Amino acid sequence: MWDFLLTLSLFNFTLLLIPLFLASFVVIKISHALWLSCISILHPDVEFVKYITVRTLLDTHRNQGIISALLCVKGPPQPEAVRRHLQEVVGRRGKSGNLAFPRLRHCLVTRCGTYAWLRGKFDLDQNLTVAPFTFKGRAVTEYNIQEYVSDIVSKYLPSGIPPWQVIIIPSSEDNHYILIKLHHLLLSEGFNIGDLLPLIPPTKQATGPKAPWWKSSKKPVHIPLLKERLTEELSNRWNEFVSNNDPLERPELLKNTPTLPQFLAIALITFVSLIKDCRKGFRVIKDDAYSRVKYVFKATIKETEKRQVTIKNLFLSMFASLDPRNLASSFFQTTWYLGIVLPIRVPAVIYAEFIALYACLTLHYCPYPHTFVGMLYTYVPLAYMSLKEFFYIFSIFFSAPKNVIQDILLQKQSLQTITLCGRKSVAWSDPIKVDLIKTVAKQNGVSPTEIMLSAVSMGLSRYFVQTKHCIPDELPVTIRHVSSNYIFGTGPNVKPEDSISGILCLNLAIPNPEEDTTYSDHLSEIKKTFRSSLEKQGLSHLLTMLQTKFGILTKFLPSIILSIYLKYLSMKYAVTVTEVTSRYPNVTQKTIWGREVTSVIYWRPPQANTSISLCLNEYADHVKLGVMCDAQLAPNHPYLVKSFPEHIQELGHVDINA
Repeated sequence: MWDFLLTLSLFNFTLLLIPLFLASFVVIKISHALWLSCISILHPDVEFVKYITVRTLLDTHRNQGIISALLCVKGPPQPEAVRRHLQEVVGRRGKSGNLAFPRLRHCLVTRCGTYAWLRGKFDLDQNLTVAPFTFKGRAVTEYNIQEYVSDIVSKYLPSGIPPWQVIIIPSSEDNHYILIKLHHLLLSEGFNIGDLLPLIPPTKQATGPKAPWWKSSKKPVHIPLLKERLTEELSNRWNEFVSNNDPLERPELLKNTPTLPQFLAIALITFVSLIKDCRKGFRVIKDDAYSRVKYVFKATIKETEKRQVTIKNLFLSMFASLDPRNLASSFFQTTWYLGIVLPIRVPAVIYAEFIALYACLTLHYCPYPHTFVGMLYTYVPLAYMSLKEFFYIFSIFFSAPKNVIQDILLQKQSLQTITLCGRKSVAWSDPIKVDLIKTVAKQNGVSPTEIMLSAVSMGLSRYFVQTKHCIPDELPVTIRHVSSNYIFGTGPNVKPEDSISGILCLNLAIPNPEEDTTYSDHLSEIKKTFRSSLEKQGLSHLLTMLQTKFGILTKFLPSIILSIYLKYLSMKYAVTVTEVTSRYPNVTQKTIWGREVTSVIYWRPPQANTSISLCLNEYADHVKLGVMCDAQLAPNHPYLVKSFPEHIQELGHVDINA
């Protein structure tokens, strides 16, 4: 009872805050526009970034959001081929003749605490480099490549150049590496990571799995079906109405003066046609109030003239309705219908209803959908199931404020034993086959993600042992799903934010080697926690996804408050996990010079007080676990990922259902 009252109170309080959020949106939008106008006058040499993202709120000079990706390519390096590709990308122009990616030529600077783009002399040689063949006096091989890449990633991007780099790393073996580093703001400027990669674009649309378990709540099934059927029914009725009353379909309607009901029907059709015309026209005209008002005015004149919907015809239709001849005609039609047609049709309708009822009882199917019984048989169960789904969705919204406060805001703080320096170190595991992960997951009755989360928690446990830290019973982490389209997608219609899910928070159970916790118990705890988080955090998952796509949180909340809140949360969730699923299973990418890319590792940069970012990289037929962490955690950070394949193989001998 008390739990329900608490949930109800928090829900009502949230509803009361909605007007405040709306007012905040207006104030923030106006104040932000005024601020940009003022500083633009002070600094006319730069173009300020007009939007605010979560990462820009957390960005500092020491801790920048630099995204990194590493490609391992067969064969010797081809610097000239990479150079030609980058020259084409930097100089690419759109249909209007303007540069497609102008920000690749601009430097990112800060003026008055706000990001801005500064035009300068662009030199591709500053952004494309070929690393030395040796590292610390030894040839680059698979034994020292991780240390070499980590050393490169730990360095900041050079100042005075556009915020991206492509580094070619030769190797003494029959392969080489291409490392991509770019600032996160570039991905908000119509640019994709895949545009920088010298790869052959896919010839067909991706058809790989979309990680259906990431739907944190049940997807409505009956509500869309009810909507579809009602839309179809309404569309049929409307088309019939138009065919009987539209002068464009029946020109004879305008040969005589229409009555008032006929005129109102024509006016309704004109209004609907005007709305359709405006919806189409607004896509091709300028996006300002004057252009839209002008278009609506012209469209109104055009539609009313076509159907002769005027004030004059309105009054004429009133007089026509009062014409004795029309009144007499209406009287005789009503008399004929009530006296002759209706007595004949009523028995036929009753007979059809009984036949439909009999068919429903015997066949459990109604072949007469236009009868009243048929409509009830079709829509009553559908409406009932839709109502259940509606209450389920409402329950998510109803309990969301309490769940957010209880499971996220009141979360225990993670163990912080170091002061973060902002520089990053990276490492990655050996590959493990996707089929093996799926087999182990099926064997234990869990999802592949839960298997990998269990292996991640074992790696964290090993890290705590090696660094002689106290092993917590559970560690708060955030999880996010990313499609490989985020890395490989190219083209103007591909938006990076469409490939990213919302964020899920959970307490990841950490096994303690000194305790008698079995693998099956640990996996059961992971399964329970993960699915409980999926069930409770539907709304928070949706809000974070909407923030990624549309920036709703940064538009409705003041930047200072949101920044403090995010830094506070990052103290509780010092570890983030990102699952990158392949949209092209068992398919390897190829470079533009025809060489196969054997592996791809992507790292999402940790920011604010988050110190560890773990990325489960699925590519082709294998998965690699990559870690990007604060440089203060080096040189022990490889322990987080080194034994990842072995942990999954150990889980293969466990059956939690036994």
